[in-house]
Amino acid sequence: MQQNWASYKQWIAEATRNNLKHYYRGQSDSKWRLETTFHRSAKFKSISLSDYFGSIINDVNYQLAAFESPVNLENSIEYCSLLGKLQHHGFPTPLLDWTLSGYVAAYFAFKNAPLEPEPTDKVTVYIFDIEGWNKAFGSQTNFLGAEYFVSNFVPYATGNQRMVRQMGVTTSTNVVDIEGFIISKGTESNQTYLWRYDMPASERTMVMRELNSMGINDMTLFPDFDGLCQHLKEVHFTSQQRIIPPPPLASLHKTKS
Repeated sequence: MQQNWASYKQWIAEATRNNLKHYYRGQSDSKWRLETTFHRSAKFKSISLSDYFGSIINDVNYQLAAFESPVNLENSIEYCSLLGKLQHHGFPTPLLDWTLSGYVAAYFAFKNAPLEPEPTDKVTVYIFDIEGWNKAFGSQTNFLGAEYFVSNFVPYATGNQRMVRQMGVTTSTNVVDIEGFIISKGTESNQTYLWRYDMPASERTMVMRELNSMGINDMTLFPDFDGLCQHLKEVHFTSQQRIIPPPPLASLHKTKS
């Protein structure tokens, strides 16, 4: 079956009818690997997870005390919340962001797709059967253990409205090649846990307009002033969506004679 926006929507509809809980992740270049920001950043400096959790996180926690109370790193709940907050604010972590919504994932895939793509340019949405994976392999996190893992990770969304609006969920891992690892584990057990949809980047304008009509846009997913400005940029400059302009301010003050 040809992979495009129309066939992707059929996939989502079928998963919804069958009440399947999947994790979705959109990436705006099909050549990008499925990897965490830690693994993407650490490979250039040969930073290990032992370095990260042994010294870097301690220094980060110390520096954050300038803005809020330091986290008790002996408390697993506080530790998880710290990692979630660092992920949200752009600091490298061994966490990977997903969403429970296939349409939100499509937004992130197409949002940063090239506006003038080459015919071969594609965006990707990864679809992860998290329930099947947890049933087969459990959900435990041990970053410094000898065993490789990809695991569900549930930090509190305290003060993180974006995570709530985006139906955000997270996995943790000590694996560099997440896609290869999940596929390999599936092959061993004769199961499929991960799928990918590679859609033409040329569909961007159509997809973004359609997602906007569903209420999925910068303004709803990023509930702040920056999100509003990005939404207005998309409407007026990028996708050039038709809107009904408000009446001039002057006309609002006119009264009938």
